[in-house]
Amino acid sequence: MPHLGGVEKFSQSISAELAKDSQVTVFCMNTEVQPAVKHEGPVTVHFLPCFPLQKGRFPIPKPSAWRIIRKEISQNPPDFGIVQCRFYLLSYLACLILHQKNIPFIQIEHGAGDIKMQNPIINRIWHCYDNVLTNLEKKIPHDYYAVSYAGLQGLEHYGIKGSGVISNSIAPEDFREALNHPGTWRKAHRIPDDAVIITFSGRIMPEKGILDLLEAFSQLHGENLYLVAAGDGDMKLIEPWKTYENILFPGQIPFAEIPHLLADTQIYCLPSHFIEGKPTGVLEAGCCGNAVVSTNSGGTTEIIPDDRYGKLIPAGDVTALTEALQFYIDHPQEREKAGQNLQTYVLEHFTWKIASKAVYQAMEKTGEHR
Repeated sequence: MPHLGGVEKFSQSISAELAKDSQVTVFCMNTEVQPAVKHEGPVTVHFLPCFPLQKGRFPIPKPSAWRIIRKEISQNPPDFGIVQCRFYLLSYLACLILHQKNIPFIQIEHGAGDIKMQNPIINRIWHCYDNVLTNLEKKIPHDYYAVSYAGLQGLEHYGIKGSGVISNSIAPEDFREALNHPGTWRKAHRIPDDAVIITFSGRIMPEKGILDLLEAFSQLHGENLYLVAAGDGDMKLIEPWKTYENILFPGQIPFAEIPHLLADTQIYCLPSHFIEGKPTGVLEAGCCGNAVVSTNSGGTTEIIPDDRYGKLIPAGDVTALTEALQFYIDHPQEREKAGQNLQTYVLEHFTWKIASKAVYQAMEKTGEHR
């Protein structure tokens, strides 16, 4: 949770929503320097000791993490458990302990397909690891859910029949003030009022399509075009582009700044090569009325069902990406209409209030099966 990626943000947000009616305790890896226990409003968070491999993207729990979870669950046994993701060792550890303690639980899949690395050798190793860990988890009786219908289809690849969708979502109240007072981010970074801002938010890595976006941006035509690429990761990738005055790399920005950035954004772009579960950035951009250009795979197609809500392109197709961005630059009315349509759709279907109801329904369904 200290490093707010999509899964971490999901965990934080659904916990806050559930805490309105329930007592919530969260266990996560301490990938950054955090106190062992922290209270975030009504939510108690235990940051477990770990080895933060791959700069925290793939943390390995230390042996003491096992003891901490077992002790806390023994002293304060929960009525229900929610395990995030399928391929972390902490996920398997949680499944095992909850099963041993006879506590009902579900597991939520956040992706929608295989994770593929650029290195073929690493790909083979990952594939073996992923299958071994998933098979171990499958031996523990419990129900699987996913953040998207694409995620449910992805589970079938492992011989798992999912029980339903608990969608990734947004909290509209987090964006209300920024939308009511736009211009803050633009002014702070000296971007002209009439400039068109294209925003990317996510980890800086080839698989997220950042290099495709930079190449496409360099081919766009128009006055006062700015690209804001917010996120951390492999910063060497973007080194050649740092000399461009109209391309900003602010790094990973605090969540409190994201609504202000998106409130000043006209086009949001996530040209990811991953099969995304249901990307948080696209949902947040939709909440702020941005026109969205993204790739046509995974749960993104559930947020943008057709061209009325945004433009979807094939992953890795820089020409199609350039054309989609150029269309929204040249046709501001179409851009605004798509943003408005997407905003309405997101607010009607993807809020944490709706997602929390799905969690309580899953709890009832799991209880009926026991």
